Amino acid sequence: MRFLLGWGFKLGLLGVAYLALTGGLSLKLPQTVMGYEVPREAHQWAERANGLGEFADKAQAGVKSAIDRAR
Repeated sequence: MRFLLGWGFKLGLLGVAYLALTGGLSLKLPQTVMGYEVPREAHQWAERANGLGEFADKAQAGVKSAIDRAR
């Protein structure tokens, strides 16, 4: 049971990271969690993940416009 719970937790975190990277979810981390301060690196990662989603949208729009011009 412990094995399944551990893997379920890991896969859940991986799913959240995937959604954040693909733009399906925007991450905003709190300053503290249960009295512990969230590391600055975690905040930077969340900001980059949000930025990657915006970059992917711009890239997709650019490719679509290039395909439309080629037609």
